[in-house]
Amino acid sequence: MKKIWFVPAALIVGLITLASCSSGRYYERDYGYGGPPPPPRTSVSLILSAGPGYPVSRYSDGRYYYRAPNGYIYWRGYGNRYYLDRRYMNRGYYSSPQYNDWRRYHGRHR
Repeated sequence: MKKIWFVPAALIVGLITLASCSSGRYYERDYGYGGPPPPPRTSVSLILSAGPGYPVSRYSDGRYYYRAPNGYIYWRGYGNRYYLDRRYMNRGYYSSPQYNDWRRYHGRHR
């Protein structure tokens, strides 16, 4: 009678042990040893060309601006192009030609 209780108890302990190890294997299989991948970096455009469909507003001092759907503000500059406001510059990564053009504009209009 003692053998009848020992076999099911051993099977239950074995199943619990196998079930507890499966989550670690699942994690390593999906992400490797380093964990989940980092979120993608987002960047915004420094310069926008005006076109139809841009709801442009006028500021109290007479300057025109465009507020993008993501909340960034662009100010109207030469050539009817809109340049990203200076306060957002530390929030993204930009290509060199686009940044140089932006810097040229903000160097003249401070």
